[in-house]
This record gives sequence, C-alpha cells and structure tokens, in this order.
Amino acid sequence: MSRKKIKPWFKNEANAVVGIDACRASQDWTALAKHIQDVCTARMQRADASRNGAKVQIVQSREDIENLHDTGRYLFQPPLVARDAAMFDNAMKSNGVSVVVACREPKTSLGLCPVVALGSGVTTRVQIEEPKNPTKPTCSWFDHALEELGNHILEQMNKESASRSQLDYLLAHIPASPTHTELYDTAIVLCETLVHENG
Repeated sequence: MSRKKIKPWFKNEANAVVGIDACRASQDWTALAKHIQDVCTARMQRADASRNGAKVQIVQSREDIENLHDTGRYLFQPPLVARDAAMFDNAMKSNGVSVVVACREPKTSLGLCPVVALGSGVTTRVQIEEPKNPTKPTCSWFDHALEELGNHILEQMNKESASRSQLDYLLAHIPASPTHTELYDTAIVLCETLVHENG
C-alpha cells in the first residue's frame, strides 16, 4: 500500500517557521516579512482543508486522542489541557493530517467559557460565551472562539512599545492563534516599519 501524498502546505509551513527564526535572529526584516506571509498562507490552507463539513469533535481523554486520525475541528476539554491540544496538533501535522484545534477550560463562575492556547513560551486565554449546547458546539462557535483568541492577543499588545518589541510579542503569540490572519498582517507591517527605521 503506497504512502499517502503529504499536502505541500505542511512542508511550506515548516520551512517558513525555520526562516522566521533565522531572519529574526539576523534582523533581516524584509525576508522575515516574506516568511511570515508564507507561514500564514500555509496555515490558512491547512485550516481550509480541515473544514470538511463535519461537526466539531470533542476530545476529553487520551483514549479519544489515540482514535483520531481524520481532518476536522477538534475541541479539547478537561481533564485535557492546552498542552495536550498543542501536542495533538503537532502530531497531526507530522502525519500530514489537516486539523484545527482549540482547548477550553471549565466554565467560570460568571458562566463564561475560557479558551486557552499555547504560543512560543506564552499562554493565551480569553473568555467567551458558552456554546448554546456545550456537548455539541457548532462550527461557527468554534471558529468564533479562535477569532476571539486572536483578537485578544492584538488587544493585549502594547502599542506604545518599540516596533521590535511588538513584533517579538506577535511572533511568540501567533502559534496560539494560527488561523487569525490579522496577527500575521500586523507582524508584516511591523517588519516594514523596522525596515524604514533601520534604513
């Protein structure tokens, strides 16, 4: 039986991530902007491929994880945590399976749903409304949760700090909300600003 063909966006994403690290270290802002655009494009392609028309799948045990092999949207719930969600996302990427993963925490005393994700050495958390049916969250609720996570990252960024600090903040947080295009767009604008500041 032949091995399935891995979609190009997985390799493109991996190459772009390596490029981002190298260009940030060398302060090559022009090339960094290109790699950020490349990783955005690859992640959007992966997200599009994951939207297979199926319902959101709830994951709440290690046994659940072991039985998951298909594309789709996956919502991790307690007792699983954001680290479990991140490890699952990486494992599926390694296997060439397109998924979008979110992780929720227990409902707050105010009845809100905390959505949490890991970035590069950072944790991002935002509280949103519970899905109307917590046992069957809709695709629109799931997509909204990830959008709100990205919006929260942008809102928390210190707009008064130096361009380089803002860019580093985004580079650390983008992995926590990889489908939020405005994060990438903002990072690219900051790269362009740094080109002019250092020109």
